Amino acid sequence: MDSGVKKLLFVITQPVVGGAQKYVFDLARHFQASKEYNVSVAMGGPAEGDLFKKLSAEKIKTHHLRFLDREVKIFDDFLLIFELIKVLKEERADIVHLNSSKIGLIGAVSACLYNFRSNHPAKIIFTAHGWIFKEDLPSLTRVAAIFLAWLSAKFQDKIICVSQDDFNQALKHKIAPPRKLYVVHNAIAAGEKFLNKDKAREEISKIIGRSISSETIAVINPGRLYATKGLSYLIEAFNKIKGELSDKEIILIIFGDGPERENLKSQITNLKISDSTFLASDVSNLTQYLKAFDALVLSSTKEGLPYSILEAGLAGVPVVSTNVGGIGEIIENEKNGLLVPAKNSEALTKAILDLINNTEKTGGYSAALKKTVAKRFNFQDMVERTEWVYKI
Repeated sequence: MDSGVKKLLFVITQPVVGGAQKYVFDLARHFQASKEYNVSVAMGGPAEGDLFKKLSAEKIKTHHLRFLDREVKIFDDFLLIFELIKVLKEERADIVHLNSSKIGLIGAVSACLYNFRSNHPAKIIFTAHGWIFKEDLPSLTRVAAIFLAWLSAKFQDKIICVSQDDFNQALKHKIAPPRKLYVVHNAIAAGEKFLNKDKAREEISKIIGRSISSETIAVINPGRLYATKGLSYLIEAFNKIKGELSDKEIILIIFGDGPERENLKSQITNLKISDSTFLASDVSNLTQYLKAFDALVLSSTKEGLPYSILEAGLAGVPVVSTNVGGIGEIIENEKNGLLVPAKNSEALTKAILDLINNTEKTGGYSAALKKTVAKRFNFQDMVERTEWVYKI
């Protein structure tokens, strides 16, 4: 790539609170501040979405893609190609960095069509935040997902995998040759600010509409209300934990929005645990409240490399998680956290009880995880390696 200020265009499907959105925001903010890149971000979803607001506050240019939606809509998806080409013409980007499976295909095709007619072609980068074919899908749907990932890769110059697991899965299913694939772990800056426990609990109390005393055991699950988050297993496990700890006050707060909300509400109601299990909506900057919690629990059936575990590590919050995706690249079982099999509420129950009942061991896990995150998931390493991928 030539010297001078480069134009960098990020594209992502939704502007909601989530890991891929944090990834785009952190990189966009860093590269814009570096003065070596002129950054813009294009995305679909509501124009008042969280990512639009955060980027606006940083004075980073955004484009609202009216035809981009998470769901497949043939006519809108066709029009999206022309909408993206228009943005590419306006930006004359040197690098187009695509995020999410859907935009990985449509965005790459759009960029290739733009490049074909342009005397200023853009390099096309795609970040896989957990391959969609890793989800529990019917056989034919899974084959189709693998094919679409393979097809997308034909139009992409480089593919960033946020975990070694995603890299291995791409090779296993022949999504792309090794020369096109690069592992760049998600990472967070060490200067992340957290409210102290009392202040954080005070703020969380306002969100859920009930007070949280200093004696209450508070468990958090941050993310989206999607089937892949395995939240029904977590709620089932929490119900068992309440029975085991009937002499203690314990609450579970699940943050995020998504299509599973009504199903989860029904499950909570049927188990008669509505007084201690809360479905909070998206909360911007949820990270600052992490010290309010005694444990962070992920029950996912599919992940890339979740930011929430890295953030919990810096906050000193112990972690229980299912061993899926790249999570095993952060958590070493019984050394800096606890890992359990996916779709197993009994294993979740046992692990969470182990954390709650063994505070000395829990403190050791938290300290070890903090060291792991600081040493192996350094934000400066992440941006340097990402920029290296841009340049090669």
